[in-house]
Amino acid sequence: MKTRLLTAVICIAPLLFASQAAEAWSPKISVDDDTWIQLGFLGQFRFETGQNKAGVNEDHWNYEFYTRRARIMGLGSVHENVRFFFSTDVPNTGGENVANSMVWNDGFVDFQIMPELKIAFGRILVPFSVENQASAAALLGIDYNLGLLKTPTFVDRAFWRDDGFEVRGILFEGLIDYRLGVFRGVRDFEQNPRFEPRTTGMVLVNLQDAQPGWFYNPNSLGSLDVISFGAGFDRVPRSGRNFDDSLALSAFALIEQGIAGGRLNALIGYYNWDGPAWGGGFEGHTLGAQLGFLIPGEVLTGRLQPVVRFQRQDDTRDPEDGGGAGLTLNTVNLGLNYYLKGQAVNFKVDYALNDRLDADGLGADTLRLQAQLLF
Repeated sequence: MKTRLLTAVICIAPLLFASQAAEAWSPKISVDDDTWIQLGFLGQFRFETGQNKAGVNEDHWNYEFYTRRARIMGLGSVHENVRFFFSTDVPNTGGENVANSMVWNDGFVDFQIMPELKIAFGRILVPFSVENQASAAALLGIDYNLGLLKTPTFVDRAFWRDDGFEVRGILFEGLIDYRLGVFRGVRDFEQNPRFEPRTTGMVLVNLQDAQPGWFYNPNSLGSLDVISFGAGFDRVPRSGRNFDDSLALSAFALIEQGIAGGRLNALIGYYNWDGPAWGGGFEGHTLGAQLGFLIPGEVLTGRLQPVVRFQRQDDTRDPEDGGGAGLTLNTVNLGLNYYLKGQAVNFKVDYALNDRLDADGLGADTLRLQAQLLF
């Protein structure tokens, strides 16, 4: 019975990754039972103000209104064992010095051979950690812990994604979740003359609910009970002379449990970045933790969820290399989420202490407010 139930969950999980609300997608447009498509939209609209960031008046606070994400998404089926997913985006549109053109964000075909073996081909979030493969519509904080994740983006503005294939599966009735991928990686012939592929992988141990869908849900608002932990790697070859290979390692844990009528969420991650491929040329260690609690009861027909996050970045490069080399930055985020309709309609506020270093090398704060629509 347990095996049959797990198999049923695995079959429908890809349809539930973006939101726990069934109304988050359009009705199916069907040819037959095995050939159909559904469309969805994710909009995240943001106000941001930063300390010591006001152009010529650098000792003042600036402000920006922009669209963090504007995604048109589609999922569907062309065969009982063949699914597909795609999304476009116009990331950070309206922001200062940001392109406003559309991006082909995700796009892959998924051959679901059996629960233990599925193979996806196309443009995919690389399988390196729970957080970098989490759905942007179901985050605990106002955004990802961007200070921790130095995952490179080799495809213009399709952040953390690469073109290739991924093999994944759920083993031992959900206890083990594995994901392994081979991707194009560095696309510069001088840096990678033999065009060695990038290899990425992760393993997750689930002591309670497994998440076999395409993306992880770190904030299910009560639909999952999760105690999971795991590790991952990301190897980016640069096979030319005088170009070093890059290797990143990760270790992480994800928890969601019901407590006193509410929901406790926690995500802990540690990352080691070695080599020149990582975002901003970063080399060193990052680690962080986030904790949230969905308060029982309603406030004006919605739910409140306070959130606290900590992010530490230790750059171990020689300070003579310039940039942020040799610096350490500790960031504390204090947030409050208000869910009017789950992940479909919500509002978030986040105050980041030491969000970045200003021109004088001092910690500078940032305030962000965001409204999300998902349908």
